[in-house]
This record gives sequence, structure tokens and C-alpha cells, in this order.
Amino acid sequence: MRRLAVLLAALFVVAPSAAAGGKPHAGTNGNDFIQAAFDGVQHVSCGRGFDVVSADLADTVAPDCEVVSRRLSLDTSTNQASQHETAVEPADAAWGQTVVAAFQVGRFQTGASSNIGFAVSRDAGRTWVRGILPSLTVESSPPGTQSAASDPTVAYDAAHGLWMIGSLTLEPGASHVLVARSTDGLHWSAPVTAATGPLLDKEWLACDNGETSPHHGRCYLEYTDDQKNITISQSSDDGGTTWSQSVRATTTLVGTQPVVLPDGTLVVVAGDYIGQQGLAGSIVSLRSTDGGATFTRTTLSDLHGAQAGEMRALPLPSVVADSAGTIYAAWHDCRFRAGCSADDVVLSTSPDGGVTWSTPVRVPAASLSSTQSTFITGLGADPLHPGRLGLVYAYFHAGSCTAGSPFCTLGIGFVQSRDGGASWTPPLRLDTLAMQMSWLPQAEGGKMVGDYFTTVFAGDRVVPVFALAASKLSGRFREGIFAVSLRTIG
Repeated sequence: MRRLAVLLAALFVVAPSAAAGGKPHAGTNGNDFIQAAFDGVQHVSCGRGFDVVSADLADTVAPDCEVVSRRLSLDTSTNQASQHETAVEPADAAWGQTVVAAFQVGRFQTGASSNIGFAVSRDAGRTWVRGILPSLTVESSPPGTQSAASDPTVAYDAAHGLWMIGSLTLEPGASHVLVARSTDGLHWSAPVTAATGPLLDKEWLACDNGETSPHHGRCYLEYTDDQKNITISQSSDDGGTTWSQSVRATTTLVGTQPVVLPDGTLVVVAGDYIGQQGLAGSIVSLRSTDGGATFTRTTLSDLHGAQAGEMRALPLPSVVADSAGTIYAAWHDCRFRAGCSADDVVLSTSPDGGVTWSTPVRVPAASLSSTQSTFITGLGADPLHPGRLGLVYAYFHAGSCTAGSPFCTLGIGFVQSRDGGASWTPPLRLDTLAMQMSWLPQAEGGKMVGDYFTTVFAGDRVVPVFALAASKLSGRFREGIFAVSLRTIG
């Protein structure tokens, strides 16, 4: 989680291009998992069977490859303190066919990262352009004065035609919530400082794009002030140029995720945890019907979590609302396992704007008969079709570990629902290599791929964004943020 860096204009942009040649990489006539990323320009063909490919932007991938994820991140920082090449914790937003993603790049072991990267797609995640939002870079900062970057969040303000990337700085004795703005998702303004404090944490953005809402065009910023032990809400009515005075929403919560319903109701879901590992406590809902001036607090559910081996995996909720105004909240929980031996993704829904919530149900992404855990969720809802959901998540490969074992291998899975979570597609494996713990950077709390993933719907496609890693090369990590564009079901 903590903290995001000072964002300026885009430092560089790398456009995806179709390589004419490249090193050939051919699949078999069976089902293949092909790792082409991190290995120079390649040309990938797959053959028969059902094939999953992880590729770089410049790789050419033949049409006979069914599932192709592209690496969005590129770690260009050279400081000695970061763990290179690493990228974690993606967030994104979509409007029409355009998707904008942001993520941490160059993760520090002590927390946060060197920079925040971004990527933009105009064709629902099929092709991408990427860049870096530079900070007060650690390369040019004297020792003891370095700034670090964390907690990226992305929103689109339809009323003003603006994309926003929110960020949080980690500096000696201070932190700032920052918002950079863009009309095209590619060229970014210098940031606006929305909030300042000695110990701010885990900010998130959401905009009111409801055309009939009384607060249409208002964007909300939610975060916690760990020094004052409160959760704070602010808003902007001018496309993020200026921000309101802070409003105390409730006591300290972690992982605030706001959504705005078509009628303008603001609902924020977050965790109220006991202990730093977040293995117990509750999931809480905050509701505002007056544009973020006042909030009503409701306990959505209690929380029971298992220790996810060596992984850093706090059960932060992932929250979305569909076009009918139904809210969905997902997180990982061990309530369905005997002895709380492993985690499942669970889902709770609210059809009445956050007033009441359903009892959490299990998403069938792993077998109950195994010790396979699923965790770190990224939930998405189709803005055009009520009840259509997509969920990306991390999991331990079946049989690779028992609870707490250091020998677990990590994978990434994806499921879809067309009926509001009543039923789900069989899990789709998105990782091409079973990721070993030694391939992942160390963070406070364990090995890290991110405290959250993300899924958005764009046109007739669904786009999960997540982290993948390959084995180290000459002592350097090879962990990146990847996105895949998939057809929606139904």
C-alpha cells in the first residue's frame, strides 16, 4: 500500500508495434502455456489446442493463440534501493473502448516504489501505449530525502472529459495525496495536491458519471489519516483542479473503495481489521446521499482470513456497481474452509444502494477439498449489462503447498458471471509459469504482486489487469503488470 509519488508530465512513451520478425516460439498441437515476455522481440505461434501466452508489446502473436496477455510495465529506474525489474498493484478505469491503467514500478523492500507507470488502450485492451509518471526521482534525491510512490488509482470524469490518476507520496515526515489529469490518458498534467498530512494512506478515486444525478461531474477522493485515526472524504466539481475541505467519514478503515450509483448515492466499502495482517475484523460500508457531506456506517460482514503462505495478501475489498445500481463487494475469506485452512474469494451484493448487504457467498474458483487458496481480488462490472461481472485473482497452484508452506507457487485466475454472481464460468488460468516465491519482490508483510488487482469492461470486452513474474535473470527480477482482452460471456 503506501505511498504515491509526485507526478509530473509523462517521462517516456513506448508504443506497441507489430514486429516483422523476432525469435520464433512455436506451440504444440496440445494446450500450451507460452512465456514470451521479458525475452526480447519474439514471434509466437500456438497450433492446435487451447493456448495461453504472456507477451511483450512488441511481440507478434498468431491468431491461433486464444488468450494473450501483454506486459504493460517497464522499469526504467536505476537507483540502487529499488528491487528491479518489478511492477505491482494495478488500477484502471474504462470509458467506451478506452482503458487507462496505472501501477507501481521499481518496488522498494521498505514500501512503495520508484515511480508510477501508466498504460492506455484505445481498442478495449487489445493494444497499448505505456509510459512513466515521474516523481522526485530517487536517483536525484540526496540520501534521507527520497520520495516514493504507491497506491495508484484511476478514474474517468465524463462531465469534464478527463482521466485522473491518484497517488500518495511517502516522504521523510510527510505524505501527500496527488491527482494528475489527462484528456487522452497519454499526456498528463503536473499534479494537484488534494491533501497533505504526516501519515496518509490508501487513497481511491471515483467520479459521478450519472447523467441524471444531482451531483453529476463530482469526483470523490477517499483515504485514511493514520495519525488522526479517521477515514476522510473529499470531492471536486471542476475535474480535479481543486478539492473540497476534508470530511470525516468514520474511524480508520483500510482499503477504501468508493462507487457512485446512477442516482448520485456514494457508497464506500473498506476493511476494519484487527491486527496488521488483517486476518480478522469486518468489512464496512459507508453511505452518503448528500454528495459526500455526511455518511452512515453499516457493517457489511465479519471477516475471517487465513495466512497466505509467504504472500502479502491483506483481504482488501474490491467494489463495483453495475448499470442497475446493484453494488458488488468481493474479498478473500476462509469461512468456507474447515479450520479456516485456506481462503476463497467471497461476494456480497447490495441491491438497495448500500443500505443492506447479502450474506457473502463463495466464488467457486478453487476446490473445497484442497488447501488451494484464492486471494487478492479485482472485480469488474459491465456498465451496459446489469449482473455481468468479471473477477481476476491470485491463487496457489493445487498441490504446490499446504497452509503456511514456503514452497507454494502462485498463479492468476479469472472467472465471469452473467447473473450477478449466482453462477460463474470455470476458472481460466492466465499465468503461463507457476510463479515461485523467489521470483517476487519482498515487501512489508511478505512477497508482493500487489494489494489489489483490477478488472474493467470496455465495449464487448472484459480486461483484467494483474501481475506476472518469470525467474530472475542475472539477479534482476522480471515481474510486470499484464493485461488481457477477453470476450464477455452471454
